[in-house]
Amino acid sequence: MYESFYGLREKPFNLTPDPDYFYMSPGHENVFTHLEYAIQESKGFVVVTGEVGSGKTTLINYLLRKIPQSIHVGIINNTLVQFQELLRMICLEFDLEIANAEKSVLLTRLYSYLLDKYSKRERVILIIDEAQNLPEKTLEEIRMLSNLEAEKHHLLQMILVGQPQLKEKLERKSLEQFVQRITVYCHLDALDKVQVDYYVRHRLKVAGAQNLDLFDTEALDAIYEHSHGIPRLINMLCDAALVYGYADDTKIIGRVLIDTVAQARPGKKKGLPDSLPEDEKIYEPATPVFSALLRQEFEGRFKVFEEKLAAQEERILNISKWVESLQGHRDERDKIMIQLLKMVKKNLDRQSDILAARLQEQGADLIAVVPQKKAKKKQPLILLKPKKKQEPDPAP
Repeated sequence: MYESFYGLREKPFNLTPDPDYFYMSPGHENVFTHLEYAIQESKGFVVVTGEVGSGKTTLINYLLRKIPQSIHVGIINNTLVQFQELLRMICLEFDLEIANAEKSVLLTRLYSYLLDKYSKRERVILIIDEAQNLPEKTLEEIRMLSNLEAEKHHLLQMILVGQPQLKEKLERKSLEQFVQRITVYCHLDALDKVQVDYYVRHRLKVAGAQNLDLFDTEALDAIYEHSHGIPRLINMLCDAALVYGYADDTKIIGRVLIDTVAQARPGKKKGLPDSLPEDEKIYEPATPVFSALLRQEFEGRFKVFEEKLAAQEERILNISKWVESLQGHRDERDKIMIQLLKMVKKNLDRQSDILAARLQEQGADLIAVVPQKKAKKKQPLILLKPKKKQEPDPAP
């Protein structure tokens, strides 16, 4: 939607873990070096932890591009399962037959597969993402898989990736034997203020931006403050800011727009009691100045959508007049032209409906975020929460 407006080849802040956009911060480089070393030296268990949205999965996807083809890799993402189900998923990753097979049969088939690869001087790596969800008993069974060895060489190398809760789980006394098998452990930290600046510019550059200063200095400071250096939150803030900026015809994103986007994100604001029912929560900005700026942002966005809707309606009217003028001239060429114009009109009608719906939605958003005060002896105010709909982008 906003790509051409900002001179971008594609959206730079998608939430998918795309290795093309991987930013090698000092923290990511440290973790990547540990992983590279562990793979080269065929270390047994490797554990990587990091906060939600810190870029662990993107890092793993980047690592997969660097792994030689002689290494066979299996990746497990669904981890809230018992060991037998996990074993079935592991076998599926390596294309092994699992139909109606019991645990012992699955283990035998996996062991045979690992021996076959070892005989061909090929290695096998299993990566388990979201490993913090693994039940304790399943973790212990995974440890037993490390006993699959041949001539004192590990047949299967395992990399466990998870949130900080994984580290807390591994500190339990019952998992002491598992921890003893871990040869490499590293933690992925959030980005600092300088790295956030580099991160944003890096993703803009990969997306083909000619101007890497789409976010001014104050905007970048605000992005760091609101995201705490977590890449996923940075992506959410920046993508939403570009959408808002496009709607407002704003070429350079400033702090006010970032603050507006952050304010509009779901979540209870500070100072409200936890006991207040969800439908009675009143969201209040910190200062009247911010409230005025917020209203100004929405009023500007209203104006943009109203102008676009008016332009669309004018186009539809002109096409309708053109079709009427051609109705009396029915040669073959005009018939084709009439059909084409009707198709264009239909498309414009659809786009007008979308613009009208978005205009209405902006009104609901304005009601939702503008501060309200509860009057005495009256029904509590209700925070409107418009449904988020994925719609086709309107015509520019």
